[in-house]
Amino acid sequence: MEMISEVVKNKELLTKIYGDLAQPGVQEVGKALKTILGLGNTILWPVALANEKAKFTLQQNLNKYREKIEDIPEDKVVEVTPEIGVPVLEKLTYVNNEELRELYLELLSKASNKDKVDAAHPSFVNIINNLSPDEALILQLLRDENTHPFIEVRLSQDSGGYSVIDPIFSVLKTPTPLTYKKNVGAYLSNLEGLGVIKLHPDNYLTNEKKYTEAEELAKKKYGTLASSSNRKLTLNRGHFNLTSFGSLFIKACIPERKVEEVRLTFSL
Repeated sequence: MEMISEVVKNKELLTKIYGDLAQPGVQEVGKALKTILGLGNTILWPVALANEKAKFTLQQNLNKYREKIEDIPEDKVVEVTPEIGVPVLEKLTYVNNEELRELYLELLSKASNKDKVDAAHPSFVNIINNLSPDEALILQLLRDENTHPFIEVRLSQDSGGYSVIDPIFSVLKTPTPLTYKKNVGAYLSNLEGLGVIKLHPDNYLTNEKKYTEAEELAKKKYGTLASSSNRKLTLNRGHFNLTSFGSLFIKACIPERKVEEVRLTFSL
């Protein structure tokens, strides 16, 4: 239980991680992580420091954390709770995806700040664990606008019956293009399962213009299928929005920065 504690107590190990011990923020890091140092994986960091690739990842992540908290006044730096600190520190030994890393680091920095720690819920670590990088991008979008339209694509019969061929068809704007654009529906379903958003398939937004682009794309994508099956293409309007829990997650884990809007296009 004492090995990780040595990472902060031992100047040699600190030097390996931060280089110059006089860098702004290093003392704040020690104060914020003081409580949890003996509670994590007792071998994890020393082993990481012995592996060049792992060492680089750890150094990179901890330096970003240091930069995040170096401007917090000393009297505002608080010790991170074990429920948040231990699992996040473990992730920092190997996470190098920029989008996911940013979520972990932002949560850790909020948990280190007396004025913002109230937003840092322990369950947020598990939510990040269950996100893909694309879903992290969608969450950046939701930080600035928490309600968005989607349509449920149906093939209807003259008898009145119908089959749903695409339950969540949505055109979004994200900070950078998604890697797997066709998975938007699955991403939104996962975010709902995590309690971050709520899907309302039968509740539409009053601004009809918000549906124009998605409906045009859906007709282009599924129109031939409808014609070949002698059925009518029906587009049912809905929307999704952040839950109160999701809003707290955004507050704790998504950095406040300007989002460059980039249009999502679908491979039709």
